[in-house]
This record gives sequence, C-alpha cells and structure tokens, in this order.
Amino acid sequence: MVSVINLLHYKNGAEQPILILAGLHEPDQSGFDWGALKEVLGNCKATLTSARSSGKPVAFVRCIAPPLSVSEPRAYPAWLKGFEPTRNDMVFDMLQPSCYSNTEFARAMEYSNGNFAIAGLFAETACLATAIDAHHRRHKFTYLSDASACRNNGAIPAALFHNAVSQVVSLYGEVMECQRWNLSLSSNRRTR
Repeated sequence: MVSVINLLHYKNGAEQPILILAGLHEPDQSGFDWGALKEVLGNCKATLTSARSSGKPVAFVRCIAPPLSVSEPRAYPAWLKGFEPTRNDMVFDMLQPSCYSNTEFARAMEYSNGNFAIAGLFAETACLATAIDAHHRRHKFTYLSDASACRNNGAIPAALFHNAVSQVVSLYGEVMECQRWNLSLSSNRRTR
C-alpha cells in the first residue's frame, strides 16, 4: 500500500514554533534589576541556542523610536552582545508595544498559524501586548516566563511585577519555563 505524504506538514513554519525574542537591544534598559537580568539573559541564550540547533525559526523584535521629523534618520538600537540576529533570523521593528504592530510580523504569524514562543525584556509591554493580540487572533503561543523580565515601574518591584504579568499572560496562552520548552524542541527533532 502506498502512503500519500501530506505536503502541508512540510510547509515552512506551519507546524514548527517560531521563537520570538523581544527587546534584546542596548538602549533604554533602565529600570531592570541587572542581577536578575543575567539569569533571564542566560535563559534567553539557552533557548536561542536550542531553537537554532533544532532548526526552528527565530525572530528578533525591537522597539524603535519614531523619527522626530521626516528628514531625521531613524535610529536603530544595537543588539545585546550574544543576541545579534544571523542571516537566517527574522528581524521586526515596532513602534508600539505589540509585536503585531509590525505588519510583516503579523503576516509571519498568520503564515505559521500563530504558533510561537515569546521571551525577552519588556515583558510588561511587548510580551503582554503581543499575548493579548495573539489571543484575539486565536493564535497559539507560549510565554517563556523565566526567559523574560519586567522593568521596575517605581511602585512595584520588578520581580513582583513579572509574577503579575506572567499570571495575566496565562489567561491568554500557555506559560512555560524555557527548559521545558527546549526539551520539547529536542524531542520533536528526534521524532521526525
């Protein structure tokens, strides 16, 4: 008996999750607890390494400031050391908190059926706003809580703020630690 291969399963991005790393650029890093940030960045690095070694697509998202005038050149912040995108990675710039504010990002998520994992800095803005937008689009996503960080907003300590953001995100999608997500990548690679 001849089996027919469903080519849709091999459509680039249709089944495999995209790793989205938000805010891993240098400027405007004020308000972060740098001691806790080292652990978060280590988890981001481990997850990035795991995604790349598993052949999963990676997207970097950075928030840029709009130019003050038409004649002013746009300033692009430098990536944090060790988090520079490669030629195979996607890069999206956003002017608003949600990654979906970039139309190319929104198209990429539609193409991948909204299957992504998000981590990085500015969890209280970029990750949360993206999670809510993904939920409204019925996209399935995972928030990597231990590979994400919030800034201290002055009234609430960063760690407490991060726990609250993680609880809110859990209303919209799955919240997971990066080690578990990384293991799922390696187990999926072995079964193919």
